[in-house]
Amino acid sequence: MKIGIINAGNIGLNLAVGWIRHGHDIMLSKDTHPEELRERTRALALGRGLSETELSRFRYGSLTDAAQFGDIVVMAVYFPRLEPVLEELHKDGVTFSGKIVIDTMNPLNVDASFNHFHDLKFMEQTSVTERLQLEFPEAILFKAFNNVPAGLLDIKKWSDGSYPSIIFIGGKSVEDAAQVRTLIETSGFKPQFAGHDLSDSRILEKLGILVHRLADNEYGGDTGIAIGVVKSSSE
Repeated sequence: MKIGIINAGNIGLNLAVGWIRHGHDIMLSKDTHPEELRERTRALALGRGLSETELSRFRYGSLTDAAQFGDIVVMAVYFPRLEPVLEELHKDGVTFSGKIVIDTMNPLNVDASFNHFHDLKFMEQTSVTERLQLEFPEAILFKAFNNVPAGLLDIKKWSDGSYPSIIFIGGKSVEDAAQVRTLIETSGFKPQFAGHDLSDSRILEKLGILVHRLADNEYGGDTGIAIGVVKSSSE
């Protein structure tokens, strides 16, 4: 499968490393400091045990290159950079027509001291996923990967027998949901489908608020936590 990752930061790179192991073709892009992307990818990939051969399979390009390359496109944009990224894609005529676009983003802004905070005003009105659908009406939008910290998207972090992280999915297309589920499963995680109404992505984004509250009040500020789902056995 050909996957283009737009703005491969922490989330995008961690996903890319997992997917390259399974034979997917990956193109990475970054709108700021793209010259640093190769070295950052190399450091993460080798640290995760990828071989030089696997590392050599990564492709690099502009935001538009990644958008055009992927049969599936991952939007992993740092929220404060969303507007410039959208502007560049539109300038280059990107429409994502007929393509699956996976939105991994949460509406997290940052203050002058680099403290992150949820944009509650934005969240009252819409979601990032709905915004993307308005910008690219021909795209097949899904929400996924937004409720797991980037460092926990390495399945080896769950190899001690702890319960593997759940990846929640939301998206309009019944037919295309299977491809998104497959990407999640090949990474070693368990997909949980939350429904076809894109407005429900607001709920998935608000889970991020809960995770941050738990981190602050239960885990001493440690954000390395994820939400799981346990189904009781029938009697």
